[in-house]
Amino acid sequence: MRIQSWCMALLFGVFATQALAFTAPKPGDVVEVTLDQLHPTQAVVGFDQIYYKLERFSKVRQKLFDEICETNGQHEARHIKPDADPLRPETFTCEDAPNTHPQDMKTVVVGPEGKFYLTDGHHTFTTLWEQPDAGPQLKMKVRITDNFSDSKDLADFWQRMEQAHKVWLKDGNGQSIAPTQLPDQLGLQSMQNDIFRSIVYFVRDAAYGKPQAGDVSPEFLEFYWGDWLRGQLHLEDFDLSQRSGYRQALQAASDLVVAKPASKMIGGGMSAKQLGAFTKVKRNTLTRTVSEKLPYVLDYKKPR
Repeated sequence: MRIQSWCMALLFGVFATQALAFTAPKPGDVVEVTLDQLHPTQAVVGFDQIYYKLERFSKVRQKLFDEICETNGQHEARHIKPDADPLRPETFTCEDAPNTHPQDMKTVVVGPEGKFYLTDGHHTFTTLWEQPDAGPQLKMKVRITDNFSDSKDLADFWQRMEQAHKVWLKDGNGQSIAPTQLPDQLGLQSMQNDIFRSIVYFVRDAAYGKPQAGDVSPEFLEFYWGDWLRGQLHLEDFDLSQRSGYRQALQAASDLVVAKPASKMIGGGMSAKQLGAFTKVKRNTLTRTVSEKLPYVLDYKKPR
C-alpha cells in the first residue's frame, strides 16, 4: 500500500510539473495580477503626473474606471453607477473584452521564481495603488513580453534585463543605482520622485510623441527625455507651485526638445527623431495641458 501511495504521489508530481510547465506564462500571454505582485524596474516616477490623475479621479469618477478598463485593453468604461467599485469588477462594465486593445496594456517580464517585473505602467499602477478605493489588492491584467525565469540567478536576470533595455537604473536625481536599490513594490512610499519625468509627461504630444512608423518605441522613452532635460533646463528658475511658473517651465522644456536636430543623440544611443521629437511645438496642445491638467496637480498639492 505504501509503495502504491508513493507511486501515485510521484505520478501526481510529474503531472503537476508538466501542467506547470504547460501553463508557464509566455511572451504575448495576458495574466491577471494584484498590484502588490508587481516588482518595479525603476526607482522613480513623476509624482506630479500621479497627483494629476488622483485629483482628476476624485472629481470625475468616470475617469477612474476609464483608466482601469483601458489598462486592461478594454477601451473605456460604460456609464458608471454610484455603487461601482474597482475591487469588484462585477459592479462596472467596460466597452470591450479584456485584451481587445493589447497596445494599451501594461507589460511585465517573468523573472526568477515566476515573479512579475513591471516594465511599463509604473505611473498608472502607482496611481491605482494610491487610489483610496483601489490599492495594492486591485486585480489588473498585464501582458508578458519576455520570460527570463530561467536565469541562473538574480545577477544573471538583471544583466539580461539591462541588455534588453527593460530596467531604468537611476534615482530621482539622475544618479546611477544598482538593481538591489530598486524598490520591492509600487506606491509613493516606495518610489522616488523625478520632477523631470513629470515635465516630460506634460509636454508629450506638444513637443514629442510616439516614434513614427518604422521606429521602435523604447521602454522608458520618457526617462531618456527627462534625463536629457535635466542637464538643459534649470527648474529652480521657475515657481512650480504657481500655474504661471509651471506653464513657463513646460514652454521652456518644449522649446528645448524641438530645437534639437533630428539626428541629435539624446539617450540610450537614440536620436531625437527615434525618441519622437517634433520639429516644432504644438502650442495649442501645450495650452490645453496647462488649462486642463495643471489645475488638478496644483489642487492636489493644496493643504487639506
